Amino acid sequence: MKLAAAAAAAALLFAAACSGAPETPAVPQADILAAASKIVSYPLSLDPNCRDGRATAYDQCSNQLDLYRAATARAESEGKAVLVIIGAEWCGWCRAFDAHLKGATGRYDRVSKDKRGDVSQGALDLVRYTAENFVVVHIEDDLAPGAEDVVAAAGAEAHFQEKYPTIFAATPDGRFAAKMEHPFVKIQIAGSYQGYDRGRVLKELKRLREAANAA
Repeated sequence: MKLAAAAAAAALLFAAACSGAPETPAVPQADILAAASKIVSYPLSLDPNCRDGRATAYDQCSNQLDLYRAATARAESEGKAVLVIIGAEWCGWCRAFDAHLKGATGRYDRVSKDKRGDVSQGALDLVRYTAENFVVVHIEDDLAPGAEDVVAAAGAEAHFQEKYPTIFAATPDGRFAAKMEHPFVKIQIAGSYQGYDRGRVLKELKRLREAANAA
């Protein structure tokens, strides 16, 4: 009986430890979001009268080539590369990638496939690098016109097989530079978790930036 009582007490202590408050993040979420707010991302705004008005990242009505040209003009004026994300509003991986660029942590707390934990420093590093080096443009490929024209204008036909998201860097004047290796950067666990390894995303973004500089 004493052994059983001791085991029960140990189990209670273990449960209490596991249910304790989460660790304090190294970087406050407010600092991450402040850094993410400096990312220039096209479309700059979304028309609430476009379709059901519920889109959060993709312009589902406008010509995507016009959007691309606006993004490249901004990139050229700021000396940045263009980060092109071809996808659709309904695409789960597109939403997850956008959330990472916006500095979201919360549910995206996987450091890697095998580890959960404090991702705040990685989130800050990612959004800062993106803000300093890229103009981001979301190209809608399902409902809006012009996505094929964007791919052709960039010279990216060989790199787009209608898989979402297709992410690549372009030079400030809109020429394809390099494609992100999506299988390398994503984290998927038994179909129940869709997120990104921020360290790997940052590594890929640096490679893409170098390719855009060299093109």
